[in-house]
Amino acid sequence: MRSIVFLSQKGGSGKTTIAVHIAVSAQQSGERVILVDTDPQSSASTWAAARTVPEPRIVKSSVVECRNLKTQGRTIAVIDTAPHSVAGVDLVASLADLILIPCRPSVFDLAATATSVNIAKAARRPAAFILNACAPRGPETKQAREVLKKHGFPIAAVTIGDRKAFSRAIITGEAVTEFEPHGKAAQEVMALWQWLKMQLGDSS
Repeated sequence: MRSIVFLSQKGGSGKTTIAVHIAVSAQQSGERVILVDTDPQSSASTWAAARTVPEPRIVKSSVVECRNLKTQGRTIAVIDTAPHSVAGVDLVASLADLILIPCRPSVFDLAATATSVNIAKAARRPAAFILNACAPRGPETKQAREVLKKHGFPIAAVTIGDRKAFSRAIITGEAVTEFEPHGKAAQEVMALWQWLKMQLGDSS
């Protein structure tokens, strides 16, 4: 089983939002997904409680319990972590086949990536950035890419736009690929999932 750990030590990065949307997109593409909520705020679990379908499977777990998590034939685990320092987050990072670090293209968010980068480097696992909540125009996204390059991790080719469809879907317990399957937000999530598959070594 492969695992993607969503890691951001700054609140408001969109970490949980992207995690749940990727979990659904992966499930829709044929993966047997388990979404693991290790965030004490339980945002992913709250979203799951509003869902009317059983997949992807969502479990609440502490960071320590992740090591012994029973995956029961699942092909991929999407693991959401806390947006602040929690004991054991380094353990979760060490279990990842890929660590994904969401970041908004703002000065404060870019500066805050250093802590997440240090955790990822200490874990010695592959890691990448995804730029989130990007404006459709303006220089900020390009400038953010230049700043992130210095950390030495790849940056997802696709960016996630600042779109209301994401929050509207979350409220209903859905992902954008369910809520508005032909919308731009859904297209971005599906493109991100395809990019993540390539990072995991799956070119299909």
